[in-house]
Amino acid sequence: MVLITHILHPAIVRGFLPASLELGYEVTLVTDCGLAHKQHFVEQSVELPTTILECDVFNPLAVIDLLSSHDLSPDMVFSNSDHLQTVTALVAEYFSLPGKNWRRCYSAKNKASMRNRLEKLGLPTPRSELLLPTQSLPTQLSYPVVAKPREGVASMHVRMCQNAEELTEYLKVFRRANPITPVLLEEYMQGDLFTLETLGDGHDLIAVGGFDVTLSEPPDFIEHSAVWNGKNSMRYREQALAQLREFGMHFGVCHSEFIATESGPKLVEINYRSIGDGREFLLDELLPGGWFIPILQLHQGEPLPAFSAPKDQAIIHYLIAEQEGEVVEQTGEIQRQENGVKFSYQPLRKQGETIRLSRSNKDYIGVVTAIASASIDLHSAVEEFCSTLEWRIQA
Repeated sequence: MVLITHILHPAIVRGFLPASLELGYEVTLVTDCGLAHKQHFVEQSVELPTTILECDVFNPLAVIDLLSSHDLSPDMVFSNSDHLQTVTALVAEYFSLPGKNWRRCYSAKNKASMRNRLEKLGLPTPRSELLLPTQSLPTQLSYPVVAKPREGVASMHVRMCQNAEELTEYLKVFRRANPITPVLLEEYMQGDLFTLETLGDGHDLIAVGGFDVTLSEPPDFIEHSAVWNGKNSMRYREQALAQLREFGMHFGVCHSEFIATESGPKLVEINYRSIGDGREFLLDELLPGGWFIPILQLHQGEPLPAFSAPKDQAIIHYLIAEQEGEVVEQTGEIQRQENGVKFSYQPLRKQGETIRLSRSNKDYIGVVTAIASASIDLHSAVEEFCSTLEWRIQA
């Protein structure tokens, strides 16, 4: 098995890699960050992949050349990186292996391409306009607009702008650090955010479930918490699933975000990989068949597994830094069960680490998950548990 990855990421080293070893695979990890991965495996004293190879993972020809030069004929190729789905699909196609349609991968990652495809298919989508680095601000925009990098991640550099002055200031700051990155300007969609988590085997596509997400107040869009199978994700599931089917997300795992507007669900973005930010580990614990192994089995060419909906409820809550500085106090990892609730707390920033605010999901300093039966007031339990956590950032 070839596992293609970029930066060191928990979903890989704590999720998909252990799952692939459990399935009996000899894993070759292909990355452009080999040293970081080797250091992690040594520090954690965990089982190493069979081989770690380095190349430009953003270039499919470089990956194919690397594997061919090492006489590797993989029986499976997989990646969970946002940026590497198109590359991985092309590599899988070269080796005649199960994989995603590279055109759909590209259309999902490139938000302007996604909007164009939705419009051509006659699917619900807000008005949008792509602004290239050399272009001036359009004069006919209808405000407010949401400005975002065309291929952005984790709500980074996403901002609601109420007028031309705010948008001009946003572009000035953004282009200072990202001079060649196109920006997508979208009509602001009023409504609550929910997600849909799907699996497909190339023939059928199923909805595993979804999260109702609580966001920060605009102009930023930081996810504060999420409730598994909440009101909106249940109400709009079939409509959202139909949109994804029409778009062509038929293979593997997909994490999609929608706004529940007055006229129905509208896509915010399609992430053609597993959900992240700790929710992948919550699902691995919550779902009867787990999360990581069923995803990998699809890339083995196996049909969709029989999924049974979990009976328990679940919430994930994020602790978010509100100031820059050094982390001088932080509660350690917690795994605890009390009063019928299974709590988990995972610190994401260590003592001594320096915080630089990005006004995005990258500002998380810890994540709380809670699982309980439907009869328990889980919201109150999570609120009480969070009140016991301690952290302090010193400017």
